[in-house]
Amino acid sequence: MKHLGKQEDQKDIAENEDLTGDAVSSVAAGSTLGLEQSILAKAGQPALTVLAVGYTTSGKVQGCSLGDGNVIEVFSSGSEYNSGNVLYREFMNLGEPICFTGLSNGAIITSTQGFYGFSEQVEGSSESPMPLLSYGLSFKSTFLFGFRSSGQNDGLIHVVNGPLLNNIKLTDGGGVVQVSQENIVLQPWEYIQLTTNGNKEYILEGQNPMMACIHGRMNETSNKFADSRLVMPLTNDGITWPRSGFVSAPYNNTVVNWFTRDNAEGSLNSGNGVSPSSPIDFDAASPTGTGANDPDYQPDGATRVFAVGLISAYSGADSAGYEASPLMPTSAMSQVVAQPLFIDDSGDGGNSGIAIASPYQGTAKIYEWNDVTKTIDLAYTLPITRGTTATDRNGQKHPAAGQVANETGSGSILLVGQLKAGVIIADVPITVVVQNATPTLIPTIRSQNGTTTTSIINDDDETLTLGWTPSTLKSEITEGVDGILYKRVINAGTESWEIA
Repeated sequence: MKHLGKQEDQKDIAENEDLTGDAVSSVAAGSTLGLEQSILAKAGQPALTVLAVGYTTSGKVQGCSLGDGNVIEVFSSGSEYNSGNVLYREFMNLGEPICFTGLSNGAIITSTQGFYGFSEQVEGSSESPMPLLSYGLSFKSTFLFGFRSSGQNDGLIHVVNGPLLNNIKLTDGGGVVQVSQENIVLQPWEYIQLTTNGNKEYILEGQNPMMACIHGRMNETSNKFADSRLVMPLTNDGITWPRSGFVSAPYNNTVVNWFTRDNAEGSLNSGNGVSPSSPIDFDAASPTGTGANDPDYQPDGATRVFAVGLISAYSGADSAGYEASPLMPTSAMSQVVAQPLFIDDSGDGGNSGIAIASPYQGTAKIYEWNDVTKTIDLAYTLPITRGTTATDRNGQKHPAAGQVANETGSGSILLVGQLKAGVIIADVPITVVVQNATPTLIPTIRSQNGTTTTSIINDDDETLTLGWTPSTLKSEITEGVDGILYKRVINAGTESWEIA
């Protein structure tokens, strides 16, 4: 086979056979796209990258446009995307929601100004949204965790390959292949479903980048969807709400330090670190103050973790149970984030609301789409703050956070009335978890080709949502001579610097 530079993995897959001219062109095009997507991801643009439907039972995918004059293109499959055959093309404005119908697992969605949302999973009275996959969060190898009755054919892992031919396998944390799932060759953008093999740690590995999501069905006869969440790339710096969560690492004795919003800090496993096949439970590791026991995505429960190495981590659930969200890498956080749900004003923060966290202090404005005026209306202005004022760089390791929900603690603003789908715009990069208590608010909204449909159903599920950062909005964070990070602020032409 001809030498292809960094594409030696393709050589392995092709089993040393000569590539045709078309195959060489395909590899080159895939490599170029992969590089472009990687650059976007590292710039905090996961909702601007190629998106894919991880899993849906109804064929509905609901999301929001993250810019004006946005061109959204939907492709029925990866092969149709490769061929350039557009299924739906829609032109949208900032914060405008849409619910596409008739889509299948592995459908591809692209945009010119950012788009993000969830696919619908419905089985009887059980409803759960699954976040769209983002190639900006792709990986060659990562750790994930199967929660809650993730036996064979109950816990499902949904994989959509990237633009290059791939060969993937699923092992446990010790590297043992699970249910003979190895040597699985995937074509560019191909979808496949894998199964877990118990409540434990897993490694999903390939020779080229892929994207994935995971959920538990509780049992294969009832199809009750639970813990629907993205599979994330490994990182050394991220934020999550870690109640009942686990931390995994690919290397022995990976030191993991944690910092909560309310100024608690420590090191998991008494500083001995995390090792493969030995995931650490946030609750058990530091019960005195990781924020792991704070329910309902309350601001003080926001926890930033720094690893001397690489890790992945998940929360288990809030007090209402049945869902989970992953550790969000700080490098993938954005300033314009989709809020695709219609949120009902019921229950506490474990049922309905929006939780936001950031490495920096700032302000997030939550807008909802006005279908009459065809623009967005400001619903809430949420300060993103630390529990105590940072006076040095170590203090700035504690995350800033806020919440809109029926909670009264520090950093919370009361949710008043229903909140429509829309967009969140912040002056610092943020991570966002949204949830809705009961599917009482199911409006009719825009669909493809001038049609309408009912909104997707969401029932007491906390779901991570993504965004992008336009160049005109991008925050400027700089280290001062005192070692403290500062944020540049421009107000009516006057420039100042505030502690970030």
